[in-house]
Amino acid sequence: MPDAVHLDGRGWRHAGRRDELLSAAADYVLAHGLGGLSIRPLSAALGLSHRTLLYYFESKEKLLLAVLDTIRDRDERLIHEHLAAVRVGSATELFRAAWTHFSAPERVPYLRFFHEVLALGLDDPTYKTWIQNTLDSRIQPIARALAGIGVPEKRTRHAAVLISAAVRGLQLHLLTTGDRAATDGAFEELLAALEAQLPAHDQP
Repeated sequence: MPDAVHLDGRGWRHAGRRDELLSAAADYVLAHGLGGLSIRPLSAALGLSHRTLLYYFESKEKLLLAVLDTIRDRDERLIHEHLAAVRVGSATELFRAAWTHFSAPERVPYLRFFHEVLALGLDDPTYKTWIQNTLDSRIQPIARALAGIGVPEKRTRHAAVLISAAVRGLQLHLLTTGDRAATDGAFEELLAALEAQLPAHDQP
């Protein structure tokens, strides 16, 4: 890639180049992580000077937030595509299909990334709003699924938070131990506990 940026005045060229760099930067972060991320190694990996990279994104913080959004959007698109291709007849089948996707080996970079952001967000305010928005985007579909099978509205939000948090814990266990059999078994225990609380018409 050329180091210098030459614009001809047409905004679409600038936007297209920015999108290309953003996608490549997201790939870099998924491969190398966020910890200690520096503009100079990142820009070198993209074939640019750090000044050229910042030209497109104005600051490291804005670049970082754009990368976070890009990875989240990419991940959520993959989730929706997976669930759209799976026929489910109950909430528990939906959760099992989602777990199959969330715990797939090819998702490991996304799992590492997400849990790294969660850890960084404990101390760095840059990440806090992003984390809150991302968690909410994961909790809302679960709450809607629970409401759709008759779980009382006053319980759906709390139940969805519990399920979301439990799945994150299982993902972290899988990442740190590599013990898929135990993690899958624990997820089935979670489903069994969920089924015991579901309305009668959703029981297997």
